[in-house]
Amino acid sequence: MSEKGYQDPVDGEETVDEFPPVDPEQEETVDEIPPININEIDKTMIGGDSITGKSAPHLEGPSAEKAAAWIGKKLGKYTITGLLGQGGMGVVYQAHDTTIERDVAIKLLPAELASDKMMLDRFLAEAKAAGRLTHPHVVSIHEINQEGDVHYIVMELMTGGSTDDHLESIGPYSPLEASRIIADACEGLMVAHASGLVHRDIKPGNLLQSAHGTIKVADFGLAKRIIQQSMQLTQDGQLIGTPYFMSPEQCESKPVDMRSDIYSLGATYYTLLTGEHPYEDAGSIVQIMYAHCHADILDPREVNSSIPDKCAAIVSKSMAKKPEDRYQSAKEMLQDLKAITASAEKYGDTKILSREELERDPVPASTAASWHGTVFKTVIFLVTFLLLTLVPYYFWNNNHPRKATEPSSPKQQVGPAAQGITNDKIILATSTAMTGANKELGTNMVMGMQACFKSINEAGGIGGRQIELVVKDDGYEPDQALENMHALFEKDKVFAVIGNVGTPTAQITVPYANEHQYLFFAPFSGAQSLRRDPPDRYVFNLRASYADETAAMVNYFVEKKRIAPEKIAVFAQNDSFGDDGFAGVAKALEKYKIQPENIFRVGYERNTTQISDAFKQIEQNQDRIEALIMVATYKPAALMVQKLKDRNLNIQTAAVSFVGSDLLAQQFKEMGSQYAEGVIVTQVVPYYLSNATGVLRYRNAMKKFYPLSKPGFVSLEGFIAAECLVEGLKGLEQSGKALTTENLINALEQINGLDLGIGPIINFGPSRHQASNRVWGTILNQKAQYKELEMQ
Repeated sequence: MSEKGYQDPVDGEETVDEFPPVDPEQEETVDEIPPININEIDKTMIGGDSITGKSAPHLEGPSAEKAAAWIGKKLGKYTITGLLGQGGMGVVYQAHDTTIERDVAIKLLPAELASDKMMLDRFLAEAKAAGRLTHPHVVSIHEINQEGDVHYIVMELMTGGSTDDHLESIGPYSPLEASRIIADACEGLMVAHASGLVHRDIKPGNLLQSAHGTIKVADFGLAKRIIQQSMQLTQDGQLIGTPYFMSPEQCESKPVDMRSDIYSLGATYYTLLTGEHPYEDAGSIVQIMYAHCHADILDPREVNSSIPDKCAAIVSKSMAKKPEDRYQSAKEMLQDLKAITASAEKYGDTKILSREELERDPVPASTAASWHGTVFKTVIFLVTFLLLTLVPYYFWNNNHPRKATEPSSPKQQVGPAAQGITNDKIILATSTAMTGANKELGTNMVMGMQACFKSINEAGGIGGRQIELVVKDDGYEPDQALENMHALFEKDKVFAVIGNVGTPTAQITVPYANEHQYLFFAPFSGAQSLRRDPPDRYVFNLRASYADETAAMVNYFVEKKRIAPEKIAVFAQNDSFGDDGFAGVAKALEKYKIQPENIFRVGYERNTTQISDAFKQIEQNQDRIEALIMVATYKPAALMVQKLKDRNLNIQTAAVSFVGSDLLAQQFKEMGSQYAEGVIVTQVVPYYLSNATGVLRYRNAMKKFYPLSKPGFVSLEGFIAAECLVEGLKGLEQSGKALTTENLINALEQINGLDLGIGPIINFGPSRHQASNRVWGTILNQKAQYKELEMQ
């Protein structure tokens, strides 16, 4: 066969591909490659291996016996407990780490790979590079090791199966579910591409799900160069690689870059939507590969006409034959996918819009099908007609004319309304983390606020106006948050922002809001900079401050647990969030005569999980630490607790609410729920499973509008924040004054003695812009479940 070299995109070395460009006219003359129907090939013989906790694929013959022989044996500190899968790039086992008591997946490399030193060195080099990837949507590599002649890689065990498992057992995903999965995969690819890694084998089998539903991309760097080199049929008809999802440049042995992964991701999206493999009717493997290069671009609507046009458009663009015609980055593809999930969030699955349509769409939200909408409009017309004819007639004949000052509709309000206020809408917005390490915080905050707003809209809105929430993603990055604020107020012309997530983002967005006199309501932050004395006129808070939370922790450790105040340390993010939490601890320790410079503090960088140096410092100073207050996000906090317990350090831990309580619990479940026991998390809202009136109202709204989402602390906070703002809007509407920012602030400052059924009574005023100072205590048990903790 002819040889064609390509430049490796990661380390620049020249490699040789032994599989020539596909020419369909030569197919009949290639006698050594029989036209095998790929549907008849055993799944276990296709490149790429499962690292899920699902049952292993069916294996037969000597290879199965050889693979099974490892079960029960030890490999280093790992005990092999089961077989997960076998493929061209090795055998994958489930194993138990006896040192830290967790289950993992172990891939044993095949002998033919290990015997080729150059290939092995390159394989291990890329595996090590992949091992440095740390992201919620990438399967983690824990260790790369060797014992005797056996080379192996230890990986995170994913117990929820792959999307391929779902397709086989249940069938295609809904457009919304498929879009969310591919969006998660885009996030994993973004971090890999930024590190110079190209996956080369994106497919449903490599999109894995944790036990708690998180989608992660598997097998970065574990077989892709070798698959590229060995893309050929063996003598017994086995295939290395996955032709259904190969990009045209892979099929033609051309150089590949990140856009090859985009193509494969589009092909995977097609399969998730339709349940069919791309070009599966083409015939032989060579014909499938030829179709990737030359056949018409696939349209999922030809399989299922109900698939939205916007989903089909993403498939079409990502699967363009030429790399330059595709999305040029995973981030670019993610933006279109997020538009689909956002419009589904806003309108329901029945209406899917593009990014541009979503931004300009003037139609009020509706989750009903079109014929329901027609019936609804007809009923509204009839009711309106009766109201406009019979009611005035009744009042006229009974000599009860409506007073001129009584507000009957938004049009009767005195003075012009502000931007973001129309005859039928109040347009609010939030800039929040919808991607990145803290995206679950933003997602849950938005769901909680939307559950409230949808309830209000269903009941008629505010004076006939529907509340609309515009969501912009800032990824928990300050510069993007400020850019979003400019776009929201200057382009989208929203009325106010609510529920923005984060202290670092607030540090630069609050000055913008104050300068331009825009309402900045109920941010998801306990920062003291948002709670000035006297308060900034345009900033209102719902939650207690980090100072309130850390004061409760210090009081609990010193007064209840009898820990010496000088033995309380701080693990904090290295930014304004961490600084604010540390300041709260320092203030609480003042009464015990502890100076700030004598408080032991370690930290980590925002949007990372690099805590090794911080832990090393704690370990070296363990004699002076008995309690650790964590001002951190969920993954660094969980990793710190894991390290403390693995080294048997007797240090009690507590985290502030911004950690993301539900995410922290989920992380502990994934790494081993025994790590969770005894970890304290302070809360700024009551327990979400309590039977308080306000909490019941929240759970009912979530069940109605987000039936697939579990209740949690963050979404409850979003719900209560929205209720507080609604109370101000109602008061302003009842006053008959124009809906302006200044009038709304005046109305909010008049809220006094508001009982939402959550415990504390809500009070605002000109000198009080914080609704509650209440802190609740919770503690995790050995099953990573929260229990209430009395901290006073």
